[in-house]
Amino acid sequence: MQPILPAPAGSILDLVARAWAAGQTAAFAVRSTVRIGSATLVPVAIDNGNDALKGAVLRRDPDVPDGGGTRSLLTTLRVPTAFALAQEIQGRQEVTYSCDGVSFWTGEVALAHAGDALRLGPTIQRLDDERQRWFIGAGIVELLREAGYPSGEYAIALTLAVPNTEIVIERDEKGVEQLTLDARTRESLARHLKGKNWTIARLDDAQQPETWTIKVATVLPQAQSAGTVIALTRTPNGKLASDITGLRVIDIGGGDLHVCEVQFSPAQMMNRRSGDGTIRIARALRTDRAFAGVIRNDVEAQQALVRQSITRASRQVSITTEVQQAVASKGNAMVADVLAELRDSTQFVAITGGGVLLLRPLLAEVLAREAKEPGRDYLLVDGPLASQLNAIGALFGLIFRAAGK
Repeated sequence: MQPILPAPAGSILDLVARAWAAGQTAAFAVRSTVRIGSATLVPVAIDNGNDALKGAVLRRDPDVPDGGGTRSLLTTLRVPTAFALAQEIQGRQEVTYSCDGVSFWTGEVALAHAGDALRLGPTIQRLDDERQRWFIGAGIVELLREAGYPSGEYAIALTLAVPNTEIVIERDEKGVEQLTLDARTRESLARHLKGKNWTIARLDDAQQPETWTIKVATVLPQAQSAGTVIALTRTPNGKLASDITGLRVIDIGGGDLHVCEVQFSPAQMMNRRSGDGTIRIARALRTDRAFAGVIRNDVEAQQALVRQSITRASRQVSITTEVQQAVASKGNAMVADVLAELRDSTQFVAITGGGVLLLRPLLAEVLAREAKEPGRDYLLVDGPLASQLNAIGALFGLIFRAAGK
């Protein structure tokens, strides 16, 4: 599991890719907490995409004794954006969360029990749905748990990767232009997340109830593509790992094929939606008459693409052939869009996003025939890492901001 092309040596992307390719946990010589004001907080990054929530967090390496130096381990998590109210079950229990008096299932469990896709759209529309807020809270619990944190109370600094289009240019009181958050998004984050206290009970088949209290001390949002930029151009301690002066990020997401152009000095960012993401392939699969009534919504269709199987009449059925046909019919159009963006750019190009996993064979084949030189002109990030890259980079962006870098 590594980039198809080498990332800048010593960059966050390079170190994570090397560790994952070796089947190891990525480790960094940085602290797993940040200081903001007088508070010591656990930094947590969430990229809440159309198809799945992706999260990243660090935890101090327990194998390093006190006084043995600073070393933290990276944990990432992916949870499909599905939600269902929990039902009473006799027999084997599902992982169930309870918050504000409501018991619910998320992700794969929700999908297995006819769960609903969560609301798409801008941040303000998503966060206005209380199910989305419960979903994010449960995702943070599961991320901390996956990292090895015991249940209890945690004060966190939360960075939320928001759509690039919600980052705007404003002038400060001196008339200097700066990138900042859209006012409506800022108000929504302040109303729904900043200062939020989640008390979430978690129960699984072991029947050992856990209570997690998550206190969001601060919210420091970042543009989604900023995570890729940081991971590609920075080392874990915040130093530059590349001599490029800007880049074009082509993010093949679940809902959107998005393009972000970044210049570093002076700081500039331009964004545009180039078309639909893998949802166009998922919907082609969903509307296939062979799956009428089996794939019920877009999130189920997206997960069917990833798993290449469905549950039908209580049987797990492979749909590899059907997925290949859907990719062939719709995926080539997406690859053509990516190639147009690559050829048009005079900048270094990073091709990333969860859709790379699905389109990687097609992309690798056509890129091999391109005039542009791999490694010098562009980088194709491997799919499994590409889907997590924005969250990983956003986590380090939060750490850098807290340290004033």
